[in-house]
Amino acid sequence: MKRIVEKLILLGLVVGFTACNNENDVPDAPSGSDSSANVCYVLNSGDWQSSNSSLTRYDLSTGVTAPNYFEFQNGRCLGNTANDMLVHGSKMYIAVSGESTIEITSLNAKSIKQIKCAGQPRYLAASGDKVYVTYYDGNVARIDTASLEVDAMVEVGRNPEQLAVHHGNLYVANSGGMDYNTEVGYDNTVSVIDIATFSQVAKVEVACNPAVVVAAGNEVYVASYGNYKNVPSTLQRISPDGGVSVVEECSNMTEFCYNAGSLYGFFSEYDENWNSTITYLSYGVVDKTVDSPWIKEAFLPTPYKVCAAGEYVCVTSSDYINDGDTYLYDTDGMLVHTIPSGLNPVKAVIVE
Repeated sequence: MKRIVEKLILLGLVVGFTACNNENDVPDAPSGSDSSANVCYVLNSGDWQSSNSSLTRYDLSTGVTAPNYFEFQNGRCLGNTANDMLVHGSKMYIAVSGESTIEITSLNAKSIKQIKCAGQPRYLAASGDKVYVTYYDGNVARIDTASLEVDAMVEVGRNPEQLAVHHGNLYVANSGGMDYNTEVGYDNTVSVIDIATFSQVAKVEVACNPAVVVAAGNEVYVASYGNYKNVPSTLQRISPDGGVSVVEECSNMTEFCYNAGSLYGFFSEYDENWNSTITYLSYGVVDKTVDSPWIKEAFLPTPYKVCAAGEYVCVTSSDYINDGDTYLYDTDGMLVHTIPSGLNPVKAVIVE
């Protein structure tokens, strides 16, 4: 989100307020709407500081799309700036940063509970009977999946972003993003939290402004965004012994996910006028080979986010103004589904 904010400020773009309570935007009930099987949900963050986050439901079997599905199921919208979504067990967890809430729903997107958070929730991960969420105030919260309560907190670094579970630990990217225009500047650490004791056991130094962290194979991979000026995005790996190294074969990556033995993502380069050059890259974590572009279609979407969604590699597309699309590719880079989505789609999950 901080990249979007900085870009909008520099461009002087005025984003209009759009509420989500327009009855004309709420879909009719799709056929089989009580079933969550073989469904893809897309989370749309909406405008920053507006109240138009939404959830799109897409039936993978029929191709039927239902926009504003959370509102349809619950009679209210998600609110301001939804940021991440996770399916764990029989529930979905949705982090809504601008509302400081975690929405917990059934797999049919029907609300079970709304947790009021002590900080702005950013990203989610799960292990066993716990769900973990980064708070932008510098903490990680632990949610018990039985009581649906926050049962513990641990302090990490400044403005933590993504987190990943790996070999009994949580790896948390501390971005320091809110200090980008101060003397303190960006953070450059990844916190390591022991899951058993839920305590921080180490801080690993990485490149400036880490944001994306993904467990892949025997290592953890981190994308640091740099300073958006003269320090580019950098892809590094953290080995089991805590050693950090640049991925020499694929040293620059902005967004990526892990699926079927490879990292799939893209590298964004911006000039002084915020004109971008996008390069799609995949990296085999075992054979250390790079494939570019990994998308094998003639059409290459302008990417916003990348995530693994079941067997698919998901690329969301946004221009920050109009509703976007979500593209589901197989791991050979062929397009399988195109999902009309809401404003600023950020995450897709598959419910089978």
